[in-house]
Amino acid sequence: MAETYRKLEKENFSALSASGMTDESQLVVFRLFEEEFGVEIENVKEIVRLPAITPIPRSPAYVAGICNLRGNVLPVIDTRTRFSMDSQKPTDHTRLLVVEEGGIQISLIVDSVREVMRMMDVQEEPPPAVCRGIDRQFLSGVVKADEGSRLILKLNLGEVLSMDLQTEAAVSETGLRQTEASGSIEEETVSEEHLVSFNVAGDEYAFDISKVSEIIKVSDITAVPNVPNYVRGLFTIRNHLLPILDLREMLGLPSLVSERHKVIDRAVAEHRSWAENLHHVLEAGLHFTGSVSAKDSAFGVWLESYKTSGIEVEAIIKRLKKNRWELYASAAEALRLRKSSKEAALSLFSGTITPLLSIVVDILAEFKEAMDRYILEDQRALVVASDGITIGYLVDWVDEVIRIPRSVIDETPAMASSDRKEIKGVAKLDKGERLIMIMDESALVSHETSRVLSGHIRKKGDETGADEGEKKMSRQVMDEEQLVTFSINKEEYGIRIMQVQEINRIADITAVPRAPYFVDGMTNLRGNVIPVINIRKLFDLEEYPIDDRTRIIIVDIAGNKTGLRVDQVNEVLRLSRRDIEKTPRIVISGNVNRYMEGVCKINGGKRMVVLLNVEKILDENELRRLSEIVEKPGSEGDRDVMPPDQEYARQEIKAEPEPEKRRKLEIAE
Repeated sequence: MAETYRKLEKENFSALSASGMTDESQLVVFRLFEEEFGVEIENVKEIVRLPAITPIPRSPAYVAGICNLRGNVLPVIDTRTRFSMDSQKPTDHTRLLVVEEGGIQISLIVDSVREVMRMMDVQEEPPPAVCRGIDRQFLSGVVKADEGSRLILKLNLGEVLSMDLQTEAAVSETGLRQTEASGSIEEETVSEEHLVSFNVAGDEYAFDISKVSEIIKVSDITAVPNVPNYVRGLFTIRNHLLPILDLREMLGLPSLVSERHKVIDRAVAEHRSWAENLHHVLEAGLHFTGSVSAKDSAFGVWLESYKTSGIEVEAIIKRLKKNRWELYASAAEALRLRKSSKEAALSLFSGTITPLLSIVVDILAEFKEAMDRYILEDQRALVVASDGITIGYLVDWVDEVIRIPRSVIDETPAMASSDRKEIKGVAKLDKGERLIMIMDESALVSHETSRVLSGHIRKKGDETGADEGEKKMSRQVMDEEQLVTFSINKEEYGIRIMQVQEINRIADITAVPRAPYFVDGMTNLRGNVIPVINIRKLFDLEEYPIDDRTRIIIVDIAGNKTGLRVDQVNEVLRLSRRDIEKTPRIVISGNVNRYMEGVCKINGGKRMVVLLNVEKILDENELRRLSEIVEKPGSEGDRDVMPPDQEYARQEIKAEPEPEKRRKLEIAE
């Protein structure tokens, strides 16, 4: 847009230059609150509508976050906050002003952009000591327009971006260097199996980690003819053609979407039956045995535990929860009214409860329809090599990366085995209450099916001009990073896989008196008591309750094993180092957020992951306080928070040579 302004002004500016009027500049004028500000047009690179902004925890208050603008990651300044003005929600007029100063590009949120105006030097005066509450240092002058009736405050970008400019020289160039593996990981002497576990239809399965090359999200699967029903089709990932097989279908189980459809159909019937029962009770004055709490019903419990990555589905769920709450609250009110007035209770039923029931049923139908479109958002495919072909097995979700002793693995009972013997063993954990079925990847797909799939890959590769998928899949590009990604407050972060020792479900955590605010407590990891850091607290974010997706990522911080509590672990993605940009200077200014190593741009920048260096996640004071509680000997009670067999269920990922690590586990987008 600024370029357009330049073109519009070019002829007039040339004419003025020919007349000798060369002491002229142009200002892009924008509004904040009731004030007008100006930036010289030479510093303005672009003016755009407000894009999606990813907030960065613990950054300066005036940093709204970062945004992706056509492949460039830019810090976003909340200009109102920077100038100590009251905040305001974005409107249709809100714009992002992309400016450059000292070779650094940054973006400013402004209320609106008014115009590009020409000005003569005589129109500008030095700023007063105090100018309408704006610090003088942020202004380079005051421009008088319309014969002095209009004042425009001209910005001094060097001061507005001063922290960013001062930090530039001090920023180390090591942000994207590969982190060396910690040498403090203990040697395990017990004979173990190293597994990636996952869930299918409520049961837990696992593959040997040496057979798993990636774990990916899938979408836009292309169907292929003359294949078994369980073959969903081909999926393209980084120019590779990957066959996707549905494990549910292979195991003779209903599809995930049909399973969830049944839950919703049952919920519709239950809601209608509940309403009929309520109406009968209000008519007859009987005691109501149903629930008047939206969360206590069977469907309510299921809905509260439902997790989705789909934005559209999440929006439907929010509306469903809101209307169900109103429905059940109205039922409670009707029962209260019935004690004094039958007519009032029945009037509430017909006037409020019946319409609300209709709304809930309609939303349930919408929910069901959305599942058909977005079910793949919540599933993952494990990429497994077998029988000369690499296959993606579609599962409900990936659970853990674990080591378990072979002593707790039994052979699959003969009566429970299929003819193909896909399940080669069953691991018994938590005193037998948790069973993991270990799959034999070589028995899942017949040689004939492998041959047919290989033929489709070659044919599709010839049609698209792509190289054979299997050849590309087998190559390891050295200019890549593997990151364990996780979510905090719906934002996504990543840690290099070499910094991750283990990924666990949440276990018992014992509170520690006088522990730092960011430490939840201590937990027992195979006899070792380790602290658990709550990342939400560390990042000054709102607390969130533990649920079935909560995980603890075991890392090494200053030689101490430490658990990081996160909302959920998403995947381990692989990406080129070219897709990692250095952290914008202003985000790490003032020595905050020094643990941010960069911003990863995935899918052409549509998805951004903040790369963290866990070794720098704590400052010196926080590190000292953490070391103090680690060094304190735990009580006998603290040391026995896990049953012995469960302790073996959470084995760490040992530090292996990097090429071997890359081969064994790459979980990609």
